[in-house]
Parts: sequence; structure tokens; C-alpha cells
Amino acid sequence: MALLSDLRSRQAPLRSLQNSRNPSRGRYVTHLRNRFSNQMKKLIIAVCALALLSGCVTKSLSVEDRQQIKTIKILPVFVAVDNFNYTSMDQAWGAGLGAGAGAATGMVAGVSNARASALAGVGTVAGTKAADVSTMDVSRAIRNNMQTHDIDLGRLVRKSFEDRVKREHLFTIVADGEQADAEVELMVTQWGLCLKNFSTVLYPVIGVNGAIKRNGTSVWRNFETISVFNDANTTAYTPEQYATDPEVLRTAFTKVSDLVIGSLVEDMKR
Repeated sequence: MALLSDLRSRQAPLRSLQNSRNPSRGRYVTHLRNRFSNQMKKLIIAVCALALLSGCVTKSLSVEDRQQIKTIKILPVFVAVDNFNYTSMDQAWGAGLGAGAGAATGMVAGVSNARASALAGVGTVAGTKAADVSTMDVSRAIRNNMQTHDIDLGRLVRKSFEDRVKREHLFTIVADGEQADAEVELMVTQWGLCLKNFSTVLYPVIGVNGAIKRNGTSVWRNFETISVFNDANTTAYTPEQYATDPEVLRTAFTKVSDLVIGSLVEDMKR
């Protein structure tokens, strides 16, 4: 529980300021909260906009193509593993509030860069224990947990798509070695775990490009994201749970995969 204790210790100075009878201090803390909340929303919007620009221009599935495509082959899902976004309360204090707020509340922000830790690779461990979380970057511990327990985001996204297509009887899915009327390409361009405002729990987030191709030509394209502000994105756990419990990770990313695929399929049907 070292991580939880650390989180509480970092938030304690803020609570003491909030409980203070000094009106000016209370107003200052409120100002810091509002400032950080606005910055977090702008950051998420910017990430989504960047992902949209990096994807293809959207294209609706025509009535003709819809009628002619009876069988599909789902290609292996590409995951941009380096685009793992991790934003916890620790990083929020360091990046969102700045040195002035840290000095005012007596906090020290020792925050590492999540993307750099992801690029550094995942260590070969038999498992990540709670005691290990306090001695390593938490985002790396989470990636360790995923690799050790074979939690493959690409497979989760693919399964979500397969299940949705079968449930709604949209197409017949053929095996990889068989011929099909069209091929489905899915690409995870952004993914990660983020806090919502000042939450101590983190929500899974994801962005997926989808395309259907016939004879190498796209007949449908779109991009969807599920952010922390999506009303249906209600699954959230603490950083320590993500780092130590593989079923927590599996549950969170399965849920967010179902949500983003659901949005893509709804668009495809229109």
C-alpha cells in the first residue's frame, strides 16, 4: 500500500489548506483546482485532435458496398505501444499546478515521463508485487503487469469487433487463410490510463482507426476515441491496482475496447 500512502501524503497539504480558516488560502486552492481542471480538459482535447489528424479522412460505407460485402477478414490489430498515455495524481501536481503551487503547499513533484518509461521497455519479471510499485515508475509496473499476464490490447480490440459483428449478424468472418469480400483494418493509435479532474482512480482511454478495404481500396474509414469524459466510461481503479492485479487491467481495457468498437460499428452501420 506504499503507493496509496504516497498519494495521500501528497494530497494532505492541499486538504490542510482547504480546511484552513484563512479565506485567501481557500480561494488560492480553488483557483489551483480550476486551473488544473481546465488544463486537463485542454490536454485531452488536444490529444484527440492530434489522433484525428494522424488518421485517415472519414468515409461512409456506401449502399452498394454494404450489399456486396458478405464476408470479411479481420487483419491483426496494430497497437502503437509507444503511445501509452499515463496521467496520475502525481503527474497532475507536477505538470498541472507547477512549481508555485508545489511551494505553496509544501509538496515535491517527483514525476517521471510516462512515455519515456514505456519506450524504456518492460522488464522481464515473474510478476509485480505491491511492494515493488513504490520502487519503480508506476506506468512501467503497469506495462510489466500486462506483459507478464499476456494482456494484449490488440487481441482485446479484435475480440470486441468480432463479438459485435457476430452479435448483430453484420458479416460472416472468415479465417486468416481464406478469401473474403473485404478486409478490416483496426489500429490503436492512442491508449492509456488517465485521471478525471482530481480523482485518485484512473480511467482507461483509447483511440482506434477503423477501415474496410476491397481490393486494396478503402470503402469505409473512421476514427473513434473513448476519453475519461465519456459517460459510458465508468470503469476505474487505483494505480496500485493496475500495477499489481492483472484482472483489473483486463477488465478495464476490455470495457474500453467494447466502447470504442461499439462507436465504430454504429458509424459503419449508418
